[in-house]
Amino acid sequence: MRAIVALFVLCLLAAPAAADRDYLTHKVKEGDTLALLAAEYYGDRNHAVFIMVANKLLHPRPLKKGEKIRIPVSRDVIVAVGDNWESLAENYLGDKRRGRYLAEFNGATPDASLAAGVVISVPFHVSHTAAADESLTSIALAYFGDARNAQMLRGYNFLETDTVPRGQSITIPIHHVKVRDSVMPPADAESKARTEKRRAMIEAAGEKLPRAHAAWRRGGYGDVKRELIELDLDFLDADRAAAIGTLLGAAYVALGDEDSAVATFRRVLERAPRTTLSPYRYSPRIQAVWKTAGGAGG
Repeated sequence: MRAIVALFVLCLLAAPAAADRDYLTHKVKEGDTLALLAAEYYGDRNHAVFIMVANKLLHPRPLKKGEKIRIPVSRDVIVAVGDNWESLAENYLGDKRRGRYLAEFNGATPDASLAAGVVISVPFHVSHTAAADESLTSIALAYFGDARNAQMLRGYNFLETDTVPRGQSITIPIHHVKVRDSVMPPADAESKARTEKRRAMIEAAGEKLPRAHAAWRRGGYGDVKRELIELDLDFLDADRAAAIGTLLGAAYVALGDEDSAVATFRRVLERAPRTTLSPYRYSPRIQAVWKTAGGAGG
């Protein structure tokens, strides 16, 4: 638990550096305090420092009934078709080069393909201005309680040294503090629709892919096509999308529709670039069409 004095020091050194969408607005009620608001929104009174930063408060003060207080929030974003870590970082974090960190904050690798309908967490930003020459290690300890975040701060701010000169500001991504779901506004209709479509596609894939495999084994290539053609690969995880796309593409080849096979194989490679086809499972003809689409052999 951070000492109260540390909270004051952070508030003196930090200022908000986020767009309005990074905040909720709270209308103060009788009895509200900064600590109680932190407990209500974050589940931890010690996170009151971020509310102070967002409202440019240099020290704690009594809150006035009816005044409006900004609550900085990390946001849950529902991925749309075509989104990737870099595009999301550019949109929400101000620079596409932060895509690798956005992926890491969400427990993924930067080269991981994102399925539409997936929910990712976007951190909120605060800006820290060095009161004197400060090491990134000390800044990481102050904000995260963990010196290992120093290298993340260096990369996130595109710095060449481990020291922040007096008067220079850096951006701190607060990825470890989340607002409780119960106080967040509901997702918009379009985002809800993406979530629902992903759920439906996962359910349908679970039913259709085994039937398609069975049809393939008996030579029912038309049945494979009928089972898989309506599944939207954009809304499925990369591995499942690759399994469906390669089987559907192979069925197209068997049915003599190589143009559709190439288009389907290319879609697979967009979602899962490292996919290969086993020569033990797929014929030389299918392998040749796969290579035409840009795929590598097994």
